[in-house]
Amino acid sequence: MKQHLSILAHNRAIYSRFLKSFSLEQLNSVPKGFNNNIIWNVAHALVTQQSIMYSLSGLPALVPQEWVDGYRKGTRPEGDVSQEFVTAIDEALTLTMDQLQKDLEAGIFENFQPYTTTTKMELSSIETAFPFVLFHDGVHIGSVLALAKLV
Repeated sequence: MKQHLSILAHNRAIYSRFLKSFSLEQLNSVPKGFNNNIIWNVAHALVTQQSIMYSLSGLPALVPQEWVDGYRKGTRPEGDVSQEFVTAIDEALTLTMDQLQKDLEAGIFENFQPYTTTTKMELSSIETAFPFVLFHDGVHIGSVLALAKLV
């Protein structure tokens, strides 16, 4: 799990750099041919990690339920977000990762409920869920890189 945490930290640093280096207008921009934006991708990746690791383990997410509802699979941007929201997401990238490390060490993910992803990957435990979260992050980092060229 230590290697997984290291990769997650790297991914979160990439997301944070985008949140800090693009204007609010750029983060909210949905280019022609896309159905989402940079901030949606970052918030979605964070919410997905929380949903897969915490919710499927019967634990409350470490982020507000309104974030989970607004950025889960099947959602899209419903309007521009504020700078305060961007700052809160950026802070949550680090805070949730730090708590995840503590929670993994404490072994709290013992009641994981199996789940089959949209890509037909079977997640049967936290040990299979964590690599999927990293894969999912990679997909959305790719989306952010594409969006960054157009905003």
